[in-house]
Amino acid sequence: MFRRLLARAARSDRGNVLMITGFSLLPLTFAAGMGIDYARAMKAQTKLNAIADAAALTAVSKPAMAITDDLAGATALQMFSLQASALVAAKTVTITSLNASAVTDNNGKRTAVVSYTADSPNSFAGILGSPVLHIRGTSTTTNALAPDIDFYMLLDVSASMALPTTTAGLSQVAASNSKKCEFACHSQNDTKGTAKDGSTTDLYGVAKSYGLTLRIDEEGTATSKLTADAQSTASKNGATYQMAIATFRGAGGFSVLQPLTPDLNTAATKTTGLTPFNYYKNSCPTSACKSSEIGYNDQDTGSSDAFDQMNALIPTPSTGVKGNRPQAVMFVVTDGMRDEQRPGGRPEVAFDTNKCATLKQRGIRIAILYTEYLPESMTGDSWSQTNVAPYLYKVEPALQACASPGLYTKVSTNDDIYTALDNLFQSAVATARITN
Repeated sequence: MFRRLLARAARSDRGNVLMITGFSLLPLTFAAGMGIDYARAMKAQTKLNAIADAAALTAVSKPAMAITDDLAGATALQMFSLQASALVAAKTVTITSLNASAVTDNNGKRTAVVSYTADSPNSFAGILGSPVLHIRGTSTTTNALAPDIDFYMLLDVSASMALPTTTAGLSQVAASNSKKCEFACHSQNDTKGTAKDGSTTDLYGVAKSYGLTLRIDEEGTATSKLTADAQSTASKNGATYQMAIATFRGAGGFSVLQPLTPDLNTAATKTTGLTPFNYYKNSCPTSACKSSEIGYNDQDTGSSDAFDQMNALIPTPSTGVKGNRPQAVMFVVTDGMRDEQRPGGRPEVAFDTNKCATLKQRGIRIAILYTEYLPESMTGDSWSQTNVAPYLYKVEPALQACASPGLYTKVSTNDDIYTALDNLFQSAVATARITN
């Protein structure tokens, strides 16, 4: 009987499961424990990565862009250490290395890099000879330092800028005179019209009697309003903006209304009363009617002369960052008609793009606001129909070629000159970091 019981026990396998389970418990316990160790390490790494991101952003924040690279890097290190101190104090991690750098290139672009390595302690894996899990992370971010910019406003105040800005205004002036002329010409002894009170006066007087806004009025108002936008933008991006304002008409009629100044409030007052020149009569600026007078023979748009004057006025610009000379942008508001020397007896019509190239080769960007020269504005004037109208197609291509990339726009009747000028300004500021 004893032998039978022993044999039966030898043949039974019902206790194997218990034995196998007993042998499996130990590795299963360690596997679960190491999973817990790993999850804890990954959670710590996620927190440290977020801290590294915040530290890198600190080095390229608006206040930090005004300090040196070394100080910005040190600030990032301090920020990381401060925010990671709670994790370190709780023995969640041990920081084994920490580095931060901030480097600004010659165009004002700063790149900040924060990197770290750390150890996360193991509870279970340590029994097997692996006391820590190594974790690491790197955060890189960039920002561009807004450059200082000098803005040079060049405003066309020739007689052809005395054109009403609206369809209604053009019709009002045309209806006041027998020639149906739409220009509000400021001439004492030429085409007359009937003012609002029934009196006879020059067409500029007619326009003013009805309270019409002319292009010359609007460009002055727009320039004045632009100074407030410049101040606001400079404050937001931490840059310094200065402005100079000049006007031009006939060759020799270039005039500086405001030398370059950081006082934009003062600059704003210089364009609030622009008026077209008051001619004595057609072709004669004064009663003396001498060929030496500015605007003689109606040569009243000396754009080449004005560009030469601006080229002499504007110092060679630089990057506008890291202590270098400011960038320079020349804004030109004009109807694009060049009437300077009249070779062959008729206006040159198109601007001389060689003058533009001279400025751009020196690193000066040119922004053009074209107030469209309207063919219908020459209605009733046979000389203009013969000598100007057939060549108007040349005006806009020359202005487009004159402008720097992305800095050309056009307005016509019923358009808002201020909005167009402000958009042009914002484009000039937005592209200021990629000029070189």
